[in-house]
Amino acid sequence: MLGRIRYVGLFVFLTLCIAALSAFTAVSLFREQVAVTDLLNDHVRGRKAALELKECLNDLIGLEKQRVEDVAYLHNRVRDLLGILADAANHRDEIVLHASMQESFTEYLSLWQNLPPKNTAGHEEARLEATRYLEERVLQPCEEFERANSRRIEQSADQHERILRQLAWGLAVVGVLGSLAGLILGFGIARNLSRSVQRLRIQLQDAAGKMLPGQPEILLSGPGGLDSLRDDMTRLSQQIGQTMQTLHQREMEVMRAKQLAAVGQLAAGVGHEIRNPLTSVKLLVQTALEDGGQGLSAEDLKIIESEIRRMEGSLRVFLDFARPPKVERRRTTMDAVLSRVVELLRGRAVKQKVAIEYEPVEISLEADTSQLQQVFVNLGLNALDAMPTGGTLSFVVMATGPQMVSVEVRDTGPGIDPAIVPRLFEPFASSKETGLGLGLVICQRIVEEHRGTIAAAKAVGSGAVFTVKLPTA
Repeated sequence: MLGRIRYVGLFVFLTLCIAALSAFTAVSLFREQVAVTDLLNDHVRGRKAALELKECLNDLIGLEKQRVEDVAYLHNRVRDLLGILADAANHRDEIVLHASMQESFTEYLSLWQNLPPKNTAGHEEARLEATRYLEERVLQPCEEFERANSRRIEQSADQHERILRQLAWGLAVVGVLGSLAGLILGFGIARNLSRSVQRLRIQLQDAAGKMLPGQPEILLSGPGGLDSLRDDMTRLSQQIGQTMQTLHQREMEVMRAKQLAAVGQLAAGVGHEIRNPLTSVKLLVQTALEDGGQGLSAEDLKIIESEIRRMEGSLRVFLDFARPPKVERRRTTMDAVLSRVVELLRGRAVKQKVAIEYEPVEISLEADTSQLQQVFVNLGLNALDAMPTGGTLSFVVMATGPQMVSVEVRDTGPGIDPAIVPRLFEPFASSKETGLGLGLVICQRIVEEHRGTIAAAKAVGSGAVFTVKLPTA
């Protein structure tokens, strides 16, 4: 017995040594390969950024040589690419070149911004000087940066190829050593497999007992083996399928209950919004009947018309919520959308002594003009509701990316009630006494159907700001 223990212990020790050697070889080679790959990726990213910067600089120089001076967007693009290049520069010469490009581009911007006015003496000479400065002090270092990075990519590729050859040999050695370790440990694993299978079958029976009540139990049969374990797994899989089907049915029932609750809430909102106008109309008609059927006065008819229009407006909002119109996208501009919105809001703004600030910006987009106008009119009316005694309503348009435009609707009112902020875009959530709580929900749906986003926040100082982001054409 003691000799057998020593014999088994020797084989276990040898197996552990072989396994440790294999693991060390594999991990070392893998780490070296990962390090070289990361370095190569850094060089590739740096070369890509340098190529993009070079292309952008060539475009900028070409436009300036053609006397095109509206190149602010290219200036911003160069500034962004220099920022990306700063992250990619990881060698001393690259850092020096980047610093030189950054400093020279800043000096170029100063020269460009200080150009004499057009059609004046010295303007053309100063413009050409700025372009030459950009070409010599920014473009040429960028080309040097690209060449240096290309050399490092070649060196890293050679090193990567060498590491791959070492890794292949190392994996071959690991495979041989692993095979030896597997043969040594196979006998011990085989002996313990039967016990593990039996324990696993017991755990399967315990798991089956924890499923939904009323399910049949899994009974252990035979001495236990892989075949019986497969049968037990099959029975457990069938039981899990039945359980998942039951859970799915319950989930559908819960969903139907939520839908019915939403329908009930919608019906309650419709009833609440229509009941009050109907009560006013009914009282006027009853008063006329009590007076002997005399005709209604002009003032009474105006009240009835107003209440009917109020019911019509409420029903229109509910219909927009329940049955949204189809989006019909056409080429338009953000100015075409907002100019009409400002015209629609101006009358009420004048009555409330609210100043409307808007500077037109020509940005093209594919959108449904009427639906976007509905969004911004709704946001503008909400802002006017928050400023009954005067203030400022601003529409600020700006490009937030290569294919995105942002519109901020700002007011100087009291701001958004913190209690309503978490439910701001939920149906029937409103801080107004007469509000339906559907306007922002409809706005959010329209914006999302245009592949955009809408968000609300507290403005700096006082008031609220709603930000709508939309893709450009």
